[in-house]
Amino acid sequence: MEKNITILSFGAGQDSTAILYRIALDKTFRDQYLKGKLIVLMADTGNEHPGTYQHVEFVKSFCESHSIEFYLITSCQGYHPKNWDSLQYNFQAHNTVMSVAFPKTCTDNLKIKPLYNFLDHYIARHYYSYDEPHRPKGKRYIKHFCKRYGKIHVLLGIAAGEESRIAKPSNEVDIFGNLIITNATWMDHCLQKVYPLVDLQMDRSACQTYIRSTGLPLPPPSNCMMCPFLSKQEILWLYRNYPEVFYEWQAYEQAKLNKFSNANIKSNLGVKGNITLAEFLAQAIAEFGHWTDEQLNEYKMSHGHCVKSAY
Repeated sequence: MEKNITILSFGAGQDSTAILYRIALDKTFRDQYLKGKLIVLMADTGNEHPGTYQHVEFVKSFCESHSIEFYLITSCQGYHPKNWDSLQYNFQAHNTVMSVAFPKTCTDNLKIKPLYNFLDHYIARHYYSYDEPHRPKGKRYIKHFCKRYGKIHVLLGIAAGEESRIAKPSNEVDIFGNLIITNATWMDHCLQKVYPLVDLQMDRSACQTYIRSTGLPLPPPSNCMMCPFLSKQEILWLYRNYPEVFYEWQAYEQAKLNKFSNANIKSNLGVKGNITLAEFLAQAIAEFGHWTDEQLNEYKMSHGHCVKSAY
């Protein structure tokens, strides 16, 4: 059994797709970034764009044809945290909404935690004969694996120009170059995070160019449809193409505002902080309403990801 594991954290957007295609088609790239067994993992937020889910279906068959293990981690499998079956489920459970003014807990709960909960269970079953009906807790088997075989390599699709999204390690170095163990987590001890696109200076445009050169499908950027960090152009694109999603999102926001309308709090904030989605859309229409659908589509294809998330 393979004693090294490389994980591709797959978001089904352009950056992680460029990495996947290069792994499959470029031996030099594969030799440089793959250490042992490759597993491609994607955690489903339940709020992806239809074009993203369509691309996932292609990726399933693409990985199968290249003998690559691919797993879409859905909420029904039991790896998502409580009340985080999907972004919308969390909104409904707590009468809340994600906001530019709040901590960005959605990425951690809908993408990161499900991925590593799945990986811990995968390692338990494949390497330690774990056959309990429920998944193990505490990343115990990832820790066992790391202690025995070394760190697990995790390929992350952060493009050149987005280096601010690279999470800083918990460990520090003193003036003599000695490692100081501060608040190091299990991730610091068990994972070797790798950023191929940053290494190769591939920005979003370069990823698009590479994908087109392969003749394989170019997916839309990956981000939740109800991401609070959508720009005015993206909000207008959503409103024109999926008005039912915009109005559902607006209803979640209003439910949150109503819940805290009489609370003794300094500010009752919505998705965009002090202005509502309706007001933000009005600004978008005033500034970009003259744009054609084609212009909005072109903009949308080159923008959109969890720009505030660090991995």
